[in-house]
Amino acid sequence: MKRILIGFMVSLCLMLGGCSWKDASDLSAVTAGAITRENGQYVLTAELAIPSADSASPDAITVSGKASGIPQAIDQTGYGLDAQLYWSHARVLLLDKTLLRDGIEDCTQELTRSSEVRPAVRLCAVRNTDAASLLNCESTSGDPAGFALGDSISYAVRQSQTPDMPLYRMLDRMETAGIDPVLPAVSLKGSQAVLSGSALFSGDTLCGWLNEQQTGILSILLADGDTATIYDTDTRYQLSNIRTDIVVKAGDKPRITVSIQTDTACETDVQAQQAARCLQEQSVAVISTLQQAGCDALGFGRAWQREDAAGWTQAEPDAWQTLPVTVHVTCHPVQSAEGGSR
Repeated sequence: MKRILIGFMVSLCLMLGGCSWKDASDLSAVTAGAITRENGQYVLTAELAIPSADSASPDAITVSGKASGIPQAIDQTGYGLDAQLYWSHARVLLLDKTLLRDGIEDCTQELTRSSEVRPAVRLCAVRNTDAASLLNCESTSGDPAGFALGDSISYAVRQSQTPDMPLYRMLDRMETAGIDPVLPAVSLKGSQAVLSGSALFSGDTLCGWLNEQQTGILSILLADGDTATIYDTDTRYQLSNIRTDIVVKAGDKPRITVSIQTDTACETDVQAQQAARCLQEQSVAVISTLQQAGCDALGFGRAWQREDAAGWTQAEPDAWQTLPVTVHVTCHPVQSAEGGSR
């Protein structure tokens, strides 16, 4: 199905351009991209889907361009190729450590202003390797590496395994006081690009990392996914219908309450209570990590501002990091095809 989808994307480009398969070299769908900074310039690498005469699934190549701005770098990726690149098909953009260490606001703003890149493209932070090399990795599905990675991220978001941070949401968070972005992290494992926790930001600057388990709990707190799984040693709890509410109690001693309600696939009320205790303990630990790192990914500052604008304005910018946080979790037991936890 995935290979058919890639082939359909390329075919759509051909139909829109009024071309036949014989003219396919004039059109190339960009399935993923990687962005690096070198000597004050952006280096943009594009993964291209190239129609194959021998297969319904296109082949993939990478091309690069360098310029002082993102739009110019996009133009340079197609320079001399005798082909028009369609960036609107890109599913994921990989941000290199050379961007993360210096702040990504300028890059994000330029991407948003570019008419080539769609606002819904997902952003990822690359760790322990360079971004462009991930586009030359192998994929177990046989699809182009960047396209396969985009598929993995979509699945992980639905399963509350990683945060959902498309371009438009990333920029919105950087421009909204009292809330910080967090990006899925990607690294190289063997010869494959894999999800590797998440990257925490304070404003537009990288301030820390979460591992895979912590990222799953953060995704539950963000309530991005449809379902989730938590583990209490060897016991697994399947969650669904997740709702999260954050309330700030104003006054001389403001405090934060995080309330989580979810359905839990289990047999008894006792198991539901055990799942609630497990989720509560792990949520407290992740929230503490966010406060220590200075990443307000849950929008505590924004909730404080909404409840008590005067108090929030008078407080120090990092005051949210020391506010006491209480987490309440309610798990409603529901029967499932799996027969509960195991």
